[in-house]
Amino acid sequence: MLKTIKENRKLRRENAELRKAVEEALQDLQDSECPLGVRALSASIRLERTLEKDPTEVSSSRGSKRQ
Repeated sequence: MLKTIKENRKLRRENAELRKAVEEALQDLQDSECPLGVRALSASIRLERTLEKDPTEVSSSRGSKRQ
């Protein structure tokens, strides 16, 4: 039971981090002062860095892109 609670907390923390990264990436995309390519690159880098915090998630997401 305790292990389940700890796992739940961990998942909530990760979910909050991902949510924050997505919100920041959307803000980058809406910044009209920068060219679209720069905005897209900035958003992409921000999301990639967030995913790199969990190496298993990055490798699984990259694997699915190649298929």
